[in-house]
Amino acid sequence: MSSEGPNDLGERIAKAQAARAAKEAAKRKLEPDDGSLSAGAYALRYGAEFVACIFVGGLIGFWIDAFAGTKPWGLLIVGTFGFAAGIRAMMRAYRELNARAQGHLKEPEAPTDGTGNE
Repeated sequence: MSSEGPNDLGERIAKAQAARAAKEAAKRKLEPDDGSLSAGAYALRYGAEFVACIFVGGLIGFWIDAFAGTKPWGLLIVGTFGFAAGIRAMMRAYRELNARAQGHLKEPEAPTDGTGNE
């Protein structure tokens, strides 16, 4: 056995708790406190929205071509509408981000598990 006394265990526990608290504080420094989304999250969100608009327009145009036999006009026309919808969504996102940067809109909250806890 060791010649260390009972106080040694208390000291080791205190040191471990202090080290853990320091690690958690350093981790909290790296994470945003206000729940705001990062620039990469905005880019992914709006990029996916743009691609989805084009994809849905192309899919609807392809479907129209398949049933009406108007190949490739439905795909071209409705695909163009999908592209226009994507551009419109990007313009809306640009206005929203500018308003948020100027303080007119509140930042969206990070998603939670439904119980109010993150």
